Amino acid sequence: MSKLTPRQEEILKDFKITKCKATTARNLKCSRSTVRAALKGITKKQVSTAGEGKSRVLVIGDCHAPCMLDGYIDFLKKIQKKHKCDRVVHIGDAVDWASISYHPKAPSLKNSEEEFGKALIQVQELHRAFPVLDYLIGNHDALSERQAADAGLPILVLKDFNQLWGVPNWNVIERFGHVEIDSVLYQHGDRGRGGQNNAAFLNALDEHKSVVQGHFHAQAGVNYFANHHTRIFGMQVGCGCDHESLAMAYGKKFNKKPIVGCGVVIEGHTAIFEPMDL
Repeated sequence: MSKLTPRQEEILKDFKITKCKATTARNLKCSRSTVRAALKGITKKQVSTAGEGKSRVLVIGDCHAPCMLDGYIDFLKKIQKKHKCDRVVHIGDAVDWASISYHPKAPSLKNSEEEFGKALIQVQELHRAFPVLDYLIGNHDALSERQAADAGLPILVLKDFNQLWGVPNWNVIERFGHVEIDSVLYQHGDRGRGGQNNAAFLNALDEHKSVVQGHFHAQAGVNYFANHHTRIFGMQVGCGCDHESLAMAYGKKFNKKPIVGCGVVIEGHTAIFEPMDL
């Protein structure tokens, strides 16, 4: 009996409530054929135990395509296999959108069509490696929506993230949102405490719950807190971007440089930061 993917778990959990493939498709914003394919071959035991058990989560850092570092995906697959991860979370900012950012930029970075084409190639590489994951919209991901809003356009005129980047089975969580797995909060990192060392740990103290986040490229690692009743942690997962790319040139003036790596959370109780050998 093969293990259910996170997407199958999600679909099966909803279908157990609705008893209707069409309703589940509407609830999860996917096609009925996707629901049928996910439910095909599922055993009675898997139906009865859907949603039970805890996860071993691989956490992918900010990639900022087309600035994702060469070899980052191979590194992620290696860590996924090492820790036998059965669920994947992308912490956000898979794309950079330097061409439409609000910051000063080099003339060669102003071609949004060219940037989109290059970024799409890298996002599709990620999608082939991880066709099912939970995705947290970051501040760079949201630049197209922010620019549209400034121009007075309703968000409905834009393609959603799944359509735009061709990632139909990624579970996309809106900006400033979070996903909770085994009582651990996963968020991009641009809400709550920011601009400080150990930002994830400070947010965990505020939330009274373990927190995993990205956003701060030069922060990575795990801090724990315990009292008589509980133990929690805060983990920064670093990033997967190439700081030598032109779009990252703004960081040249800073002594701190991005820490390339990813995170792993084991059944909600243990967090591990894995640095990538460079």
